[in-house]
Amino acid sequence: MKHFFSEIDEVTLTFSDIRTTRDGMEYLRIYFERPNSIGFDFLESTLPALTVIKSAGFTKAEIARLLNYARTNSFLLWDIAREGDDELAASV
Repeated sequence: MKHFFSEIDEVTLTFSDIRTTRDGMEYLRIYFERPNSIGFDFLESTLPALTVIKSAGFTKAEIARLLNYARTNSFLLWDIAREGDDELAASV
């Protein structure tokens, strides 16, 4: 499931449900998208590592700003993702 978090200056931030690596570490995939004349600029990263997985169209300065925004709001992203997991667990 993808969760919508925010849209600022035409940049939309969405993120995944909580995922788990093979060694049991939890993470979220985060996605930034911005419309352009031929589609979308995008940045795909992870929390908590903030490792860039894929990107196109954003400058290095914009990527740094977006990752900082994700870092600053990471506690909210985790809370929303955990609420989603709780709702899924309660419905089973």
